Amino acid sequence: MNLDAIYREALEYEKIGESTNDLSHAWSELEYQALWYSGAFGSTFRATNGSSVEILQFGFWNKESGPDFVHALIRVNGNQTLAGDIELDLSAADWERHLHGENPAFRNVVLHVFLRRSGFTCFTRTAEHREVLQVELTQDYHSAVVETKIDLAKPGACCGPLARFSDQKVDQILETAARLRLERKTQLLRRAVHVHGIDEALFQALAIALGYKWNKVPFLILAQRVTLQRLRRDSEAAEAVLFGLAGFLESADPCKNLVPPNHYAASLWTHWWKVRSELHSLVLAAEHWKLSGSRPANHPHRRVGTLAVLASHWSEFRKQSNDLTKVCRWFEDLNHRFWDFHYTLHSNASSTPIALLGKARVKEILANVLFPLVAFSGGADWETYKQVRAELGNKHLELAGIRLFGDQARARNHTRFLFQQQGLLQIFDDFCLANRNDCRNCRFPHLIESISS
Repeated sequence: MNLDAIYREALEYEKIGESTNDLSHAWSELEYQALWYSGAFGSTFRATNGSSVEILQFGFWNKESGPDFVHALIRVNGNQTLAGDIELDLSAADWERHLHGENPAFRNVVLHVFLRRSGFTCFTRTAEHREVLQVELTQDYHSAVVETKIDLAKPGACCGPLARFSDQKVDQILETAARLRLERKTQLLRRAVHVHGIDEALFQALAIALGYKWNKVPFLILAQRVTLQRLRRDSEAAEAVLFGLAGFLESADPCKNLVPPNHYAASLWTHWWKVRSELHSLVLAAEHWKLSGSRPANHPHRRVGTLAVLASHWSEFRKQSNDLTKVCRWFEDLNHRFWDFHYTLHSNASSTPIALLGKARVKEILANVLFPLVAFSGGADWETYKQVRAELGNKHLELAGIRLFGDQARARNHTRFLFQQQGLLQIFDDFCLANRNDCRNCRFPHLIESISS
């Protein structure tokens, strides 16, 4: 019995059943640009005219007027190389709706990427009437930043079949899903490395992990805009640039009327105002951030501070990043003179120290960034990974446990190790969240029955 083959077959059926979902309403165009630039959609595509398209160089994200990405390089049908710009729109009709076809600034566009076809056939042409290749992005992709609203807090149709399985058999299913999850995360890292190189890709992956639940996309955009290279080149102003580009220093004087005086915030502002005129067009709008609804220790202010600490200690991190035991201990020992005692830029100091990265967050970084990095490098030891104990779960895991087991006690038996949690989350994402018809047509119960037969 090949559990992996059975799981993937059920998953393919699920994707076909949900293929009519419209991908273009989840995020804004800016956020999709960040996903595209991270390599989340991959680098090989099929154009609307049937041509194969390979992105050789994603180019540079253009922050001024004109195409979204400039100086890119693509290969068509394996033999024709085109140098030029790339435009990404939510709808195919946006090219004409936004008058790109009349704008000389778009004359060098070689690829038009969009997320939704219009009700009528649209062609992409430049001001010189040159036809531009079109690529429609589909939802058949996996991204580290996808977050879906979860409202399925009740037992699912798979509870009955799973109840007849031994704990060992359940763990085998969870391990199959966990291996697939690792494969996807490793592939995402590989794609990002292809676009940005290993260090920038890792920096973006860590930023996403620090984004916690609702702020993954703004953290990705922040990491792409500031770049690790710039932070390391200007280490004295690195923290200020991060907080400034995040938009957290946008008040005229962020330190005004604070009692006692906030010397840390004052220092950030002192550095930021010197470069703000140069970088003001890159500052994230407040609407991109979700500042409430999570534990104080996960507030975006603290997480941006943590990202700054990681950038300043990057060489230390990279020296031990392939030794999971050492690097996890290193993460837990990170500290910062201000963020060890504050939840936000303007909160009162805590009477006791606050871990910059708690054990639970470090374990999530291990699962989402560090182990995929080791797997990408070819040194992954799955049996060692299976022995990693998990920390306390979260709401997502709790709901997944209810959905699959219906019994909190049994769910806890299968969330004690990190691989169990990762497998449970993958099943929940692949089947429970993909099927919004209250288990109708879901293939996971059929998968379980086929295993037991």
